[in-house]
Amino acid sequence: MGKFDVTAMRYMEGEHFRVLMAIEMGMKNHELVPLQLIAAVAGIHRGATNKILGHLIKNRLVGYERGKRYDGYRLTVLGYDYLALRALCSRDIVGSVGNQIGIGKESDVFIGGDPDRNDVVLKFHRLGRTCFRKIKEKRDYHKRRHYCSWLYLSRIAALKEFCFLKALHERKFPVPKPVDVCRHVVVMGLVDGLTLCHVDELPNIGEMYDKLMALIMRLARYGVIHGDFNEFNLMISKDGTDPVMIDFPQMVSIDHPNADFYFNRDVQCVRDYFRRKFNFECPDYPKFEDIERRYTLDVDLAASGFTKEMAVDLLQAYDKGNFDAHLEDEKSEDEDEEDEEEDEEEEQKEQAKKDDFNPAEYDNEELEAIAEEGEEQKQTLSRESRFKSWLETAQTQLKETTTADHLDAKETLPELLPMDDEQQAKYKAAIAETEKRLAEMALANEDDEDSSDGEYEKATADKDELTSAAGDHHRLMRGKVTQARSVYSTGSTIAPSDIRKRLMKEKTRVKKEKMKAKGNQCAIQRGRKTNQDVIKEYAGWAF
Repeated sequence: MGKFDVTAMRYMEGEHFRVLMAIEMGMKNHELVPLQLIAAVAGIHRGATNKILGHLIKNRLVGYERGKRYDGYRLTVLGYDYLALRALCSRDIVGSVGNQIGIGKESDVFIGGDPDRNDVVLKFHRLGRTCFRKIKEKRDYHKRRHYCSWLYLSRIAALKEFCFLKALHERKFPVPKPVDVCRHVVVMGLVDGLTLCHVDELPNIGEMYDKLMALIMRLARYGVIHGDFNEFNLMISKDGTDPVMIDFPQMVSIDHPNADFYFNRDVQCVRDYFRRKFNFECPDYPKFEDIERRYTLDVDLAASGFTKEMAVDLLQAYDKGNFDAHLEDEKSEDEDEEDEEEDEEEEQKEQAKKDDFNPAEYDNEELEAIAEEGEEQKQTLSRESRFKSWLETAQTQLKETTTADHLDAKETLPELLPMDDEQQAKYKAAIAETEKRLAEMALANEDDEDSSDGEYEKATADKDELTSAAGDHHRLMRGKVTQARSVYSTGSTIAPSDIRKRLMKEKTRVKKEKMKAKGNQCAIQRGRKTNQDVIKEYAGWAF
């Protein structure tokens, strides 16, 4: 644990923070924010923006990345901390930052002071650490988002914790005093005590055990479960009599599908710690079935696991005086009959919801979500129908092809008749004559490769004569052999010298491909282009 370094903040001007805020705004829809966008959002000339970015990169408030496709700037965690501290200082909430007093898997805790030199606690949320990255499984910050930066998720976590902290403090729960929240920083009052894990002795162990169990039940009566009620998130005052709760981002509703698991885990954590540390074990402990809801704090704060439809139904039941509406009915021995009755009731409720549907009662986001679900169902049905029709046509085509194959197999094939002796003799004489001509042409080409144009035309005439004769034979009717026919050679009839000349011409005609720059070189070329644009902007200026 060290001290928070805010030395660079003393020498930063308003333009530096304008550039940081421009990068923050650009990161809403950019992973890397380009220089042109930063200059446009900040309202500063591009040259001055580039100079300011150099200072920010030097102090590690901004990072610069470049690759094959794009390059740009991104806000670092330290830069986000500076933005939050700057806003808190302008509100006269924080005047100084001191040493680090705590660290966790998703936050860092520092001690600080307000302008009147009163002690406060600054909790910086640090979502995205390697020890805690399964946010989608452990928290519901993402909701329907496919991608979110860790800085934005940290901001959501801080805002959620401050809402829980303020609501519990107003209801006289033993929690730190909430002061303010900005981005991913929560400011609260300092608790004069130690965490339960660092307490070695207690004046009355049994009394402290009863207070902690009563605190769990009191939270449940308000409709929420802490979710991480253990020795690391409980503080004890110096006299060892009063417990104080901390760390609230993971609080869930008692109507959450896994509410009984979280409730029993909180109770078991306290029991295990007292048995392990103080050798104290009590057979009496609260159970999830003993919960009696009296308030709707989870409805007011939209705790995890509690939907708006559940809130409407629950409030209607409370107006009628039914305070046990959130509890599930116990199953009787005949489970099949009950399941059928529940299915019928659900169908009736769905039909009633469809009949009583009023778009004015829903937000735009909810209406868009309902419309998207309907479109997805339509698309799936259309895909299924198209697949079925394609399958049927494929089956019919397959049947037609198989029947056609059977009919073709049954037809009789024509018989081939052998040649007589006279036809075979004519065929052999034609073969010998063709081979003789080909051999003479090959010898003539080897003796004189650089022959004159006249000799070349004669050779081509002989070649055309031979190919025309072969073509005449090829155009004869197929079937019975009645004349002497020529034989095609597998070798080329073009002279080797002509082939060499053609290849040389093709080599000279091939255009050299332009080399493409990759990696850093590509980024350097982009930088030169931007520099040229900057020079053009300054053209005609008198310095």
